[in-house]
Amino acid sequence: MKQFVAWARVSSQRQKNEGFSLDDQESRLREFARRLGGSVVKLFKLAETASKREERQSFREFTAYVKQNHRRLAGMLFVKVDRAARNLRDWADLEALSETTGVPLFFPDQPTGETPAGRMQRRMSAVFASYQTDQQATDIRAGQRRRIESGLPLGRQYGLRLVRVNGRSIVEHDPIQAPKVRRIFELFAYGPHTLQTLADTLARQGIIYTDRQPRFTKSTLHRILHNKIYVGKVQYQGVWYDGSFEPLIDLATFERVRERFGTDFKVYHQPQLTFAGGLITCAHCGRVVTGEHKIKKSPDGTTRDYYYYRCSGYATEGHPKHRLSEHQIDEQLLAFFATIKLDAETQAWFVEVIKARAKSGQADNKQRRIDLLRQHDQLTAKMQSVLDLRIEGEITQEEFAAKRAQMQDRQSAIRLQLECLDRDNDEVADLAIKAFELSQSLAEKWVVADYNAKRTILSIMLETVRLNFGNLEFTPRKTIQFAAGTKASSR
Repeated sequence: MKQFVAWARVSSQRQKNEGFSLDDQESRLREFARRLGGSVVKLFKLAETASKREERQSFREFTAYVKQNHRRLAGMLFVKVDRAARNLRDWADLEALSETTGVPLFFPDQPTGETPAGRMQRRMSAVFASYQTDQQATDIRAGQRRRIESGLPLGRQYGLRLVRVNGRSIVEHDPIQAPKVRRIFELFAYGPHTLQTLADTLARQGIIYTDRQPRFTKSTLHRILHNKIYVGKVQYQGVWYDGSFEPLIDLATFERVRERFGTDFKVYHQPQLTFAGGLITCAHCGRVVTGEHKIKKSPDGTTRDYYYYRCSGYATEGHPKHRLSEHQIDEQLLAFFATIKLDAETQAWFVEVIKARAKSGQADNKQRRIDLLRQHDQLTAKMQSVLDLRIEGEITQEEFAAKRAQMQDRQSAIRLQLECLDRDNDEVADLAIKAFELSQSLAEKWVVADYNAKRTILSIMLETVRLNFGNLEFTPRKTIQFAAGTKASSR
């Protein structure tokens, strides 16, 4: 009995509905093999949901199988030429495979002989299939252009929905999602929120993103807050055009959001514990000293912030129960600073270290920016590949929308990181100035100095800091010099 290898592929849901489902093709191929006096010993299937990469992988597996088993194969079976190859490159590969292995090609729905005329007929069918794919892509892009020119967006947009009225497509506000978008803009534009606190607030208020993903992510919020479609614009190939639908957000609110991202976006910090984060260790057990923030209310109704520092093993049985307030730590630091000799040589050293740190920080940001831009470009290329797959009918509209939304979220997250890097570069330079100014007059400016400037100065000056029964033990770096007559441990 003859042995055949077969290939079945569905490019779109429409082809499946027209009688070219995988089951239909398999039935035809097995029946054709029986008519030729044999059977299908290996069947490769490729569904319409397969990605382009999966299709190429399956095609490689198919050709590898033919090469390994060509001596016992009587032929390669495909229902039609356009099921075998969707472009001329694939067809050329199949012809070359047939010629080098001696395994002939068979097409039950397009029977042709192994003659020059038969081979020409198959090649013409392959050319026509390739032309149809190219023409379909051109028609879809032209349709997209007409759609944009008529003021309608491409694909789905959170908060909006597409409906047909009297045979015409119009965009209207989604009754469920639109109020969520308005609330997001309102909270961020006029409230003291970062993206994280905005996500927390939405979750606390019971405002969900979708049933499958209830919580809004920071990248999703970033994408929504930057999307001009909510002020009545539509985008095509990176250019924004006027839409033909009612804006969801007024322009003043949208501009306020953009100002927030450009100016005071990072103003609202969580309480910053200056002396936590591994700066101090416990002399008793070697664990790091951590901090806690407490808010106490006075009888007159006013509140005050208090910061305390203790060993992270404070609650361990037998551990000394000592803790210091931020005020007490500042007092001990000021006493330590009084022993330092800030002569010209020490000040010059401070300047060089601060400059080197600023330069290193900006260099790190530059490399990080290059990496992020590369990732963004890769996602853009992937989005184009997904669009090509949709144009060629390789994936459904639902799959296309899901994949595009996923990659847009990732791009929004990258753009958010890029914006943070831009601000970080400015902050690195600003921090260098603050740290330098603080180094010139430690005693006078220390208590009211910037959090980051304090951390920078301490990391430059001190090798270690240990908490020992309520007292801090400082081990300065070698370069630090001390005033005459003082005793301090210096390494």
